[in-house]
Amino acid sequence: MRYWKPEDICTAACPHCGAEIEFWKDEPLRQCSACHKEVRNPKLDQGCAEWCKHAPECLGATPGGANKKGAKKPPSSEGGA
Repeated sequence: MRYWKPEDICTAACPHCGAEIEFWKDEPLRQCSACHKEVRNPKLDQGCAEWCKHAPECLGATPGGANKKGAKKPPSSEGGA
């Protein structure tokens, strides 16, 4: 957090009640202070949710049913053919 910039914080309207919610760049979810419903950070890159086995713990329910058996994996960093 020490080296974060102002653009690492964003605000979004709650899709349930319209109240303003502030998100930090590493927060996948916040609870709306007005209606108390969980809201996803609209600027969080969830690309890793497609392949990471820890996505459910990290992000909660993943979008589009990602992280199911057969989900695509990241490119291998191992050499060889």
